[in-house]
Amino acid sequence: MIFPLVQKLESEFEKYQNDAEAGSMSRYMKNRFVFYGIKKPTRAPLQKSWFSTIPKNFSPENKRELVFELWQREQREFHYVAMDYIVKWKDTELTIEDLSFLEFLLTNHSWWDSVDNLASNFLGRYLRLFPNQRDTVINSWRKSDNMWLRRSCLIFQLRYKSATNFTMLKGLILELKNEKEFFIQKAIGWSLREYAKTNPESVRAFVEKSGLQGLAKREALKHFR
Repeated sequence: MIFPLVQKLESEFEKYQNDAEAGSMSRYMKNRFVFYGIKKPTRAPLQKSWFSTIPKNFSPENKRELVFELWQREQREFHYVAMDYIVKWKDTELTIEDLSFLEFLLTNHSWWDSVDNLASNFLGRYLRLFPNQRDTVINSWRKSDNMWLRRSCLIFQLRYKSATNFTMLKGLILELKNEKEFFIQKAIGWSLREYAKTNPESVRAFVEKSGLQGLAKREALKHFR
């Protein structure tokens, strides 16, 4: 039942394939992915129409199977559709068992465009809904050999604003601040810059006290005068 749905989307994408754009989009992503060359303004109405064909009585298992199938496709546009589909799910449709599903998505076909979306949307929402999972998840992932899981720990609170657990964020930053990895340094700065919109003085004080340097510090203080 799932495959014909994805096949239908594939047929639509093939109609709009643009080899010149595909090459440009792939180069922008460091040639890590194949693209149809369909930019978001074109893709958005295509996927909206496709979403309307998904049976309304789809079970949670059906929905996750559909996402898995999209995620296993080669072209990056399928992954974007999968993430936009997840965003449409109601809070009541997420379950505590979704952690393994989420971790699979974060650690497969991983790059900043998918991880940042999933971490700030899916992971952030999951840990709001199941707060008792937070310490277990974060304490495991902060030590992970997978850099994208460590980055996810830093940015899952991007949308939390005043609900941000700044004590936890500061602990993560102090633990990870000496990593040379670009995406970790960028995430440190980004997480602080975002929280500074809510609590600028606390962020400024922490940046100075923590001894952050380079990219992380520049990003954290980007909008300070």
